[in-house]
Amino acid sequence: MNNISTQTLHQSASKHWFIKMSLPLLFITAMVLAPFANASAISADASREQRDTVNRINAIQRDLTSIRQQTLQANPELITQSKELEAKFEQKAKEVGYEPDEFINKAQEIQELVKDSSLTEKERSELIKEFTAAKQKMAEQRQAIIADKELMTMQEQLQQDMMMAMQEQDPNTEKLVDELNRLIRTIQ
Repeated sequence: MNNISTQTLHQSASKHWFIKMSLPLLFITAMVLAPFANASAISADASREQRDTVNRINAIQRDLTSIRQQTLQANPELITQSKELEAKFEQKAKEVGYEPDEFINKAQEIQELVKDSSLTEKERSELIKEFTAAKQKMAEQRQAIIADKELMTMQEQLQQDMMMAMQEQDPNTEKLVDELNRLIRTIQ
């Protein structure tokens, strides 16, 4: 249950990814996106059992997403709480210089440059070192955000509040989350 995550509507796709993977509100969405990737990786000739498992995962994801949406409509204070967490996250991200878009652009640029057949091995190696350094810097920045106790306290509180509200909205929520987690483990 500690994998609840937040989704925002006003950030770039890469920032969405970090928030989904790091923060709370839409744990269903984030928890569910990873299984989608795993589920879609199962080939067409996968066993019937695997396909049934993937279908059940998708059904649970739809159910949980619906419960979450109903919960948010019934509990506008959760939206406010989420926006406060988002603002705190953005403040901390700015403070530590966390720029995922910049990193993604640089990574794509390096990827294109490395493909250039006219590069020497030394030049290629330098580009790879540059990418590795940028990746390490990004990881350190993410860690600095996650290490913020106030931010993490806000996240944990939102997780608890959201889960309680979802369970009030639909008493089957916890059972669905448990089943989803169990099914995900079976296909990994």
